[in-house]
Amino acid sequence: MPTAYSYIRFSTPEQRKGDSLRRQMQLSQQYAADYGLTLDTSLHLHDLGMSAFDGSNVEKGALGAFLEAVKKGVVDTGSYLLVESLDRLSRDKPRVALTLLMSLLNAGIKVVTLADGKVYDDSTNEFDLIVSITIMSRAHEESLTKSKRIRSSWDNKRTRISEKKLTAQCPRWLRLNDTKTEFEFIPERHSVVEDIVRMAMNGMGQSQIAKVLNLRNVPVFSNHGKGWHPSYVQKILTGTALYGEFQPHRTEDGKLVPQGDPVANYYPAVMSKEQFFFLQKIRSEQAFGGAKARKGSDVPNLLSGIVQCGYCGGTMVLAGSTAKRIRTGDGGEVKRPAKKVLVCDGARRGLGCYAVQWGYKDFERSFLTFCRGIDLQRLFAATEPEALKARSLSIEERSQAVTAEIEDKRRQVDNLVEAVALAKSAPTALVQRIGVLEQQLADLEEQQKALEVEKLAAASVRRERETAAESIRELINRMGSLQGEDLLTTRAALAAKIRREIEFVKLYPAGRLHTPEQIEKIKDGLVNAGLEPVQIEDAMKMFRTVPERQGRGGRGRYASRKDIGRFFHIQARNGDFRFVHPDHDDPSIAIVEGGVDVGKPSLDSMSYLPVERDAVCD
Repeated sequence: MPTAYSYIRFSTPEQRKGDSLRRQMQLSQQYAADYGLTLDTSLHLHDLGMSAFDGSNVEKGALGAFLEAVKKGVVDTGSYLLVESLDRLSRDKPRVALTLLMSLLNAGIKVVTLADGKVYDDSTNEFDLIVSITIMSRAHEESLTKSKRIRSSWDNKRTRISEKKLTAQCPRWLRLNDTKTEFEFIPERHSVVEDIVRMAMNGMGQSQIAKVLNLRNVPVFSNHGKGWHPSYVQKILTGTALYGEFQPHRTEDGKLVPQGDPVANYYPAVMSKEQFFFLQKIRSEQAFGGAKARKGSDVPNLLSGIVQCGYCGGTMVLAGSTAKRIRTGDGGEVKRPAKKVLVCDGARRGLGCYAVQWGYKDFERSFLTFCRGIDLQRLFAATEPEALKARSLSIEERSQAVTAEIEDKRRQVDNLVEAVALAKSAPTALVQRIGVLEQQLADLEEQQKALEVEKLAAASVRRERETAAESIRELINRMGSLQGEDLLTTRAALAAKIRREIEFVKLYPAGRLHTPEQIEKIKDGLVNAGLEPVQIEDAMKMFRTVPERQGRGGRGRYASRKDIGRFFHIQARNGDFRFVHPDHDDPSIAIVEGGVDVGKPSLDSMSYLPVERDAVCD
């Protein structure tokens, strides 16, 4: 008994709700029963909601899988393929549709159209093939006409976009109003999106934000899945709908591609366009990198990623013991606090530096003491030195240069097009040159778009810098009364703001060390000054080339004592810098030296630049 396979297809999900599926299944079952065929359902040849106009059912649907099964011999020669009509197989161009039909017939498959009982096989005569071409041509024309009507309808809607919205589809924190003329915020969801943006602006990554939302039991925006996922947070934060933009799309080869220019102010905006691109800049710089390795209960190092070893330039890492519970003599338990220190990672890995430790709590207290002081405002407010400005053109100058180049390329293209139009035949060299210029134009226009984004981000950076010092002080003052999640988010916000304004902080936990060359230079200076050898020897004791060690014979740990004069160097992104010398016994007191450097900041700046010297304290 021959085997029959039923192929069922319809193009829209709405047809599932109608009678299409039942009707096509019933026709197949009835035909198999009438002609003594075994109806095989193992291949499940259903393309439900899939188009045959663009060939999707062949490229990625069940029909394509059936064709592959025929090629591999899984489907026997002489088997039947039952379809309601030929347009279920294909609504593609007639030549493509005929090729599909002939490939089945040449493979020994009999194709049956159930609507009229017609059987097509390798013995089908030319007249029947002509009829099949006519049917497939009509199906293609119908689909093409429908496609044009739909596209025309959408084009018409786009021209009236200011009067009526294209569709009710929108981000899930919005809804279409009753008159279908405007979108409006869903209040409870709008506040959630604002919280997500605020946390991201404060340097928190999408995973951390999703975790915070789940800990707060914030309802998700859809009924699919459980809880918030980082991927959806990412989708919200990168979508241009945040500043109200809508990008129309069309389907091309089964994929969504942008159609036309984006529509500005289509949605109500959560933030400005400048703020949006500033947010993308923050996220691209991974402003909250220091908390990635943690489980989210703390931001252990406010300066993670920007704190460096002053001696080798390597990273200073947070090391030491974690908090733990220990038993007391009476059988009770007490919690021993964590003891964290900053130490050079290169020294820990045996790369030749010095593993001099600086207790993290003491360092953070000294750093925050400096941040509370008025000198922070002066540090951020310093103008960028002329020498630094001269190193690169401003964004505005680059934008003007690109615009001028675009205009020049367009003039060249226009001249060449005019030359081609006047010629009796188009010279190959001119046509090729036009192609090269058009590609260069496209590249320049992409550069121009990137510069516009950069300008928007830079404008936001300038505005934030004006209030950066005050914002940092407010966050520091707020931390003392917070705990739990509020403390976490505040420390995250503080870490993000610090990283935006400060390029690096270099630590000198063993004080200033001198190279052998510097030592010789100092000695020569003392000799030239007329000092006696004994005086020179005594004077040179204060100049060290290596850190002091604890213990006998200089074999213990490197010392971090009061007399070594440890300090740190803060380098602002605007070119200004400060050297901070904390008091060893009271980290909340420090002496500050600083100035504006026109080259690479160095310890010599402390001696040779005119500096302001201030005492700061809590």
